[in-house]
Amino acid sequence: MKKIFIITMIVYIGLLSCATKKGVVARKTSIAPGSRVVVIANHPNNIKNVIIARFMNKNYSVKAFNASDLYTIEDVYDIKDYKKVAYMQPLKNDNMVSFEKAVENIYKLHIYNYELSKAEALNDMRTKYGTQFLILMELKDWQKVSWARAIDLTNMEVVWVENYPAQYKDTLETVVDHFIASMSK
Repeated sequence: MKKIFIITMIVYIGLLSCATKKGVVARKTSIAPGSRVVVIANHPNNIKNVIIARFMNKNYSVKAFNASDLYTIEDVYDIKDYKKVAYMQPLKNDNMVSFEKAVENIYKLHIYNYELSKAEALNDMRTKYGTQFLILMELKDWQKVSWARAIDLTNMEVVWVENYPAQYKDTLETVVDHFIASMSK
């Protein structure tokens, strides 16, 4: 009976240690209140407003910018549409290979344009909007890991990252405040 209890406890402790989410923080520079930031979070507008309000209440200069500003509808292509056309055409094998290579080149061109568009948008954040830092956030419910990172727009270098395992007592506000406190140390 004692052996079963000890084995059960070992398994239980092992399961707890595997299930525990650990936080990760790396910081190259502090992002102090008063800094000009753009905050992008992939959440509904009511949650975005809470996030932005927390930054504003901590005296950050928050610039208006949406994730959709990083691309336009003309930049969005679906490579599956091209491949569907490729396989619907009754071509000989040699022609099929050539067509597939053309499709791959179109796809690569699209990826290149996306990267170029993203670089231009980041540069616009810095020059047109006068922003110093881009803050990206993904907030999760408790027992899951929320994350945030900051990019210095003068050199496009990541200067702060954190994975934060939300606790039962955490709210949207406490998690955002935690990130703000962490990046401003």
